[in-house]
Amino acid sequence: MNKNQKLEPRFCYRISANAGLAHDGEGNNAPCFTQANFEGGNLLRKVDYDSAHEKLKIDLSKQLNIPIEYFECISQEEFDKNHQDD
Repeated sequence: MNKNQKLEPRFCYRISANAGLAHDGEGNNAPCFTQANFEGGNLLRKVDYDSAHEKLKIDLSKQLNIPIEYFECISQEEFDKNHQDD
């Protein structure tokens, strides 16, 4: 990705199954996905996007009281591929 490319302010995360937030059909812990979408916000340079992505991961971990190591920053494309609106 070009470092000068501008990205929309949508920050996506995979949360580990170990967090216990989601379960599969058999009741086993499963990974889940979340995003912070600042719709209508200014496009961000890649370096600024990456910095904000990491900062929001820390904030989300604190807010949910879940260890930071259970959160993984993922691309918007990966989120869209794995997320389903129910």
